[in-house]
Amino acid sequence: MIMSLRPPFKIPGRPFYHYEIDRKRRSLKTADKAEAMRLFNAIKQLYVNGKISRLTGETAKISLGEFAEEFLNWSEQAQPKSTYNVNRHALNALMAVEGKSIRLDRITPKSIDKMIANMSSGKTVHGRIKKRNSRETINCYIRTLKSVFQKAKEWEYYRSSPFLSVKQLPKEFKPPNYLEQKNVGDYLGSIKDKGLCLFVTALLATGRRRCELLYLDWADVDMERRRYYVRQQKTHLERWFPMSDDFVAVLQEIGPQEEGKVFRLGHPDTVSKKVKQTLIDAGFPNHKLHDLRHSFAVLFIQAEGGLRTLQELLGHTQIQTTEIYAHVADDHLTEAVNRVKLVVNSGPHLKLVK
Repeated sequence: MIMSLRPPFKIPGRPFYHYEIDRKRRSLKTADKAEAMRLFNAIKQLYVNGKISRLTGETAKISLGEFAEEFLNWSEQAQPKSTYNVNRHALNALMAVEGKSIRLDRITPKSIDKMIANMSSGKTVHGRIKKRNSRETINCYIRTLKSVFQKAKEWEYYRSSPFLSVKQLPKEFKPPNYLEQKNVGDYLGSIKDKGLCLFVTALLATGRRRCELLYLDWADVDMERRRYYVRQQKTHLERWFPMSDDFVAVLQEIGPQEEGKVFRLGHPDTVSKKVKQTLIDAGFPNHKLHDLRHSFAVLFIQAEGGLRTLQELLGHTQIQTTEIYAHVADDHLTEAVNRVKLVVNSGPHLKLVK
């Protein structure tokens, strides 16, 4: 059989680019020509090196380490940096228990179980106690590996991904950490760096995620209509949000500009460390930057805001994500129910309010 590849092309009436491998048509699942070429070139390299099976039904003889290297090379070019980093960490966690030399076709659901056990343990490694990973981190790696090995299937390393049946760990309910209303003023007043204080105030006033504010550009701020546009790596999450009075005050203090980043505080990780230090200095050592988002949500509920509205303001795609604040709403209902007064006293003869 003559082996052949056909570069990306479009089929009339279909949005995505396709390519052909040995006369078998496959979708690249992108409508962007530049991205289609990047994907195709990565596949072409695998094809030339004999890493992709040629419709024989046989699994290509490639090790986990070789696949990880090839996949990460592709991911670095074709995906956002944050996605690439998660892919790298998840593959490293898998290779930590299976090794780099294991053949790819010998990876099974048991490999995930071994990874979970390793990440959940507190064993001593090289004389140091290894930190146990949270269920959230483990589930993130499981989701990532399911996606990574689905790509391996698309590259014809597998007929079916070995992780299709793998399920995530049951989620642990942990009430969100937050600042109480009475502590907010003192905390903000304790931050000496004015730029950092304005950023923290913006976090508390909007409930935005760290990078949603750090990447906010003046071009996406509409002071006249009191709204701002949040850009996401997933375009279906991009949208306009209304400005609160507090957020307007922050922006006016910084000074509206024609262009450029609103908050110029450096790398996101550096900002997180600085905010963490301000929380420690203010007497909240168990809090972190993301807890300011939780603080906004709790304060919103305590101000009689509803969960559905909060879902919209936080940008959650599913109400289940917002329901971690439901216990706050329940506490608020317990307080609110006594606003209706019918009885003056609780003696043997009840007297109703006239």
